[in-house]
Amino acid sequence: MAYFFEDVFLRSPAPTMILDSELRFKAANPAYLEMVGKGWDDLSDQYVFDAFPEAEDRVESMKAIFEATLAGEETSISEIPFRLSVDGTIKEQWWTARHAPLQGQNETERFMIQFSENVTDQVKLREMRNALMGELQHRTGNLFSIVFAIARQTGRVAATVPEFLKAFEERLNSLIQVNQQLAGGVSSHDETIRSVFEHQLAVHGKEVLQRISIEGPEYLLSMEQAQSLSMAAHELATNALKYGAIGHGGGKIEISWNELPTGGCLLEWKETGLPLQKRSDKSGYGTMLLTTIIPSQLGGSGVREFIGNTFVYRLEIGPTSSLR
Repeated sequence: MAYFFEDVFLRSPAPTMILDSELRFKAANPAYLEMVGKGWDDLSDQYVFDAFPEAEDRVESMKAIFEATLAGEETSISEIPFRLSVDGTIKEQWWTARHAPLQGQNETERFMIQFSENVTDQVKLREMRNALMGELQHRTGNLFSIVFAIARQTGRVAATVPEFLKAFEERLNSLIQVNQQLAGGVSSHDETIRSVFEHQLAVHGKEVLQRISIEGPEYLLSMEQAQSLSMAAHELATNALKYGAIGHGGGKIEISWNELPTGGCLLEWKETGLPLQKRSDKSGYGTMLLTTIIPSQLGGSGVREFIGNTFVYRLEIGPTSSLR
């Protein structure tokens, strides 16, 4: 019978591990080892927080849960973030886990068993959905001002009413396509960084596009990356229309990127010749979108800064393979 339960433990598809009263690994099944990217030799008799170092506050919180389990309680954690080193690369994962106490062969031996589930994909999908909804609400508030700005831009260069209507209709159609893409209505398969920015900026017409340069190597994006980067490009272009280089005739934009040794990419959006009195460096949803939400979705970081009459936004994009 003991062999039967051992076989069940090893064959279980649920990632499962056992700790003793000193929080040292006593067993881990193949599903658990695969999830954490380690072999049993890496974990055997290791103190759990030596094997998986965490910040002190997280260690204290998890120790309290483990000790409660060892004292006889059934406990659980839900969507707890962990930073794991897998093949030399730090990856953030979210776990949901249940714990139960186990009695050893005598009254003094205490163990706990943990049944784990990697819920990273679900968490990231929910974050993406929430970010998209937030972005859609944010964009709705700006939509009419964008339409009016496009009308003013078109009116400055149109010689006749029919010429204005033709150009204005073309730009509105481009704006509709941009909104469809951000809302998930247009496929983002086989997108590149260049194509994302070209799609997002096409709405502003030839006069503006002459003041924008886009330079960088071919860099293919996953569908999730393309949609996140589209959100960033749209936010940057909207701000540039309202406060910066697109709305100001003397402004210019340089968009460039370089591939990193990790396989990721560092992108820079640079606006020069800004009207200082109109620039906006306030913190709001747009700032959070560019510096927190989108970088998190892309496995990187985002920084924005104003230097004189220049605005620079740098976005690090994690390796495509790690997000697919």
